[in-house]
Amino acid sequence: MSKFTAVVTEDVAANRLLSKTIGAEGITLAATTAGGTPDFRSTGRLKKDEEITVTINNSPSWLVEAGEDITAGATVAAGAGGVVVASATGFGYIVKAVKAGELASVIRSTTGGGAGQPGPKGDKGATGPAGPKGDKGDTGATGAAGAKGDKGDKGDPGEVTKAQYDALAARVTALEGAG
Repeated sequence: MSKFTAVVTEDVAANRLLSKTIGAEGITLAATTAGGTPDFRSTGRLKKDEEITVTINNSPSWLVEAGEDITAGATVAAGAGGVVVASATGFGYIVKAVKAGELASVIRSTTGGGAGQPGPKGDKGATGPAGPKGDKGDTGATGAAGAKGDKGDKGDPGEVTKAQYDALAARVTALEGAG
């Protein structure tokens, strides 16, 4: 069960259909206009500018004053002043015939006007600026070693330096002299 506070914008008799409006001044309630879709029903007399607590109990049926004689099973809609009247289309139906001024037991078959046709898809909005760069993440685990690669080509022997040549010549001379 849910509750909210609203202000009544006109005097409303008990057992009348009510419609809600949300504006700058908050939530307001008034008797549902003829042909309108009701949101609630009054359970007692309401006075203009009175602040009331609305309790939503999801009841599938409402007791609402009949604005005319209505036969059992008839579809009903909102009439002037928030009463119910027979209609080819409406928000519910009554289970038992009533005379004008009696309370009709209305079974609600739609709520809040029902689902309408979906509207067109809106334009894609502008792309916003890029956000700040995030922190560096953790280093992941080291993976397994890969397979050993093929042996490479023999490298270039390169140039022999003078110091290398002199060292080699000195060794050859020493070996020849020894022997």
